[in-house]
Amino acid sequence: MPILAPPALLFFCNALLFVSLFTRLPAIQQGLGVDKAVLGMALLGAPVGTFLALPIAGRVTAALTPRVAAPLMLTIAGLMTPLLTIVPVWGFFLGFLLFGFFRTIHDVSANMISTGIEQRTGRKVLSRSHGFWSVGLLAGSLVSGFLAARDVSPFVHQSGAALFVLVSSLVVWKIAPVEPRAVPRPSGRRPVFVLPDRIIVLICIMVFGIGISEGAIYDWGIFYLREVLHADAATAGVLYAGFTVGMGATRMVGDVLREKFRPLTLVRGSAACVAIGLVALLSTGGLPLAAAALFLIGCGVALGFPLAVATTVDLGRGQTADNLAALSLTLLLSSIGVPPLLGFVAEHVGLAASFALLLPFLCVSVIMAPVAEGRVPRFLSGFVKVARTGENSDPAAVSPQDAARG
Repeated sequence: MPILAPPALLFFCNALLFVSLFTRLPAIQQGLGVDKAVLGMALLGAPVGTFLALPIAGRVTAALTPRVAAPLMLTIAGLMTPLLTIVPVWGFFLGFLLFGFFRTIHDVSANMISTGIEQRTGRKVLSRSHGFWSVGLLAGSLVSGFLAARDVSPFVHQSGAALFVLVSSLVVWKIAPVEPRAVPRPSGRRPVFVLPDRIIVLICIMVFGIGISEGAIYDWGIFYLREVLHADAATAGVLYAGFTVGMGATRMVGDVLREKFRPLTLVRGSAACVAIGLVALLSTGGLPLAAAALFLIGCGVALGFPLAVATTVDLGRGQTADNLAALSLTLLLSSIGVPPLLGFVAEHVGLAASFALLLPFLCVSVIMAPVAEGRVPRFLSGFVKVARTGENSDPAAVSPQDAARG
């Protein structure tokens, strides 16, 4: 059995669920009878669920083992998605909260499977694992466009996706290698919230601009295609696929890129690629150029989260599951206001303004890129001492020894 098969199937199904839901948001919004600002507030349910799940995500994963926790949590999240298409707005918020809760535990477990493979075998598979997320996005967006064009209801659509996830989760449970349960630490009481240390905070700041750009495309990209560029449902699904193609292609070669290029270069290149894509998207009224712009944005966001996970595993202290939970917690606390803010801006100013707001945050990712190599920008030298030093120092960054002297 290929070692990549279990995480690949998990990431694929997770993305399929996700994109099946988000590409049908215009129809769901119409059914709810709300504007974009209210929908943005309802979408806040998922990060609230994430916030509630993070205190126990590492413990649940350790107790059940990633092999059991990942498919189980994904199945529960999947079975909830059909309900999100038929409930009133308050039910959508609560359902989305639970969806985010179970999906968060799945994310920690799935990343534990991938990083465990890297640690046991010495082979880099993390980026390719996330690459199958992008493959799932591509497949899901194409299917969504096809079904939307034929007026298949979101409920039927999500029911089919949930059934596919259920069967796939059973397959993962059968083929994934059995892992021993983690032995509890003998002394000390674990805190309710796994608080991030300073290096985790810096990693989150580093990828924040890239991450919220990815989230903005998920939340509002299909609206931009439909309302600003006036694409029909089927065409919008195909154009949206350009984003997933760019992301998937880059992630499939991401492990090779990680071996050939410095992490600092990859972070800065990713942020620049997203920025160029956003500018192109905002400056065009043509669908072909919009597809190319979405492709560039997909290429740019592809390595953001894999690089954050790899840096966290490399530099973080303590248990890996706790570090990943702390990473997710900090990203949540950093971005919890973004979905409603973008929805508010989209409703009162325009979707273009929502996407334009992302550009300053991408500049922050460029500035903070040395963190990926265990370094900090000079203006933050007094804030943190990180674990290791990059082989080729950046003139705008300092090593831990320099920070200590400063």
